[in-house]
Amino acid sequence: MANYCRTNIRIEASEEAINYFREKYDNCNDGAYPNTEETPHIADVFGADAELFIDKVGSKWVKKYDVMDDDTNTFEFSLESAWYLPSDMMKEIHRQLSEIDPDVSIFGNYWDETYNPCGVFKITDTGELITREGTPDIDEYEFEGEYYWDEVIDPLFDKLRNRL
Repeated sequence: MANYCRTNIRIEASEEAINYFREKYDNCNDGAYPNTEETPHIADVFGADAELFIDKVGSKWVKKYDVMDDDTNTFEFSLESAWYLPSDMMKEIHRQLSEIDPDVSIFGNYWDETYNPCGVFKITDTGELITREGTPDIDEYEFEGEYYWDEVIDPLFDKLRNRL
């Protein structure tokens, strides 16, 4: 497995829960750990209660990547982490938000820089993280089409979502 893993996360919840998350997420950083600035590190805000960083997050490191936020009842964002999705962080986000909205829904997809693996995940009502993983049928460098993501990766995510 390659070192960089991208995780796209979608949270669906009440406006109150989304506003809580948005404010906390926007006001944390992903700089050097431990944090030395006034704003807290993302692992301190959304990481599990653990001493070691890898146990807080579920990966060796984590960085904010992108936000695709434009709705009062959803928040979509991306993280980049080492080797695997930040599973412990995802479960802690669910725990925090379910205290505000018991019907919160968190799901998404992840892939490493070589698309091996590609995966999807969801967090159940009980806070359990469920994943399904797969690999593309054809390597990116052997692909002869025009849009590898659209023609190979998206259909793989769809197939994996159907198995969740």
